[in-house]
Amino acid sequence: MKQYILITLFVTLFINLISCTKEPQLTKEQRLRQSITQLEARFEERKLGRIIEYVSENYHDESGRGLRDVKRVIQLQLMRHKTLYVFSTINEINWIDDNNADVQITAAMAGKPIKSASLLTSIRADMIKFNVHFVLEDEIYKVQSATWTWADPSDFL
Repeated sequence: MKQYILITLFVTLFINLISCTKEPQLTKEQRLRQSITQLEARFEERKLGRIIEYVSENYHDESGRGLRDVKRVIQLQLMRHKTLYVFSTINEINWIDDNNADVQITAAMAGKPIKSASLLTSIRADMIKFNVHFVLEDEIYKVQSATWTWADPSDFL
């Protein structure tokens, strides 16, 4: 009887192990896009601490700003808006290697949802073109440096 129970238990365990599916491994581009999506969602949540998780501790841009400076800039942006919605397009991804990528992103930030680029001409939104250097740290791509210029609605096409 004990053998029957052991065999049943073994077969059940074996079937469970076989039926378990491993999550598919993300490509580097999927992981990068996921990081960008998460960063945008965190801006919409308006929680500085959650946004900063996606900024590298080694952040340094060509203007000499470091992580502390970026925190202040983000905090000012969050204080400026009671609600914040982000609409963006990824224009170009240039891979330096598997851990580093330069990404051109055009983003609009407004106080109400932006469903499509065609709405950008009729609402008030901050529209910005970013050149962002992402680095893979802790299994997510984090912003290591960024530059920006003002954008207009045609930059989203």
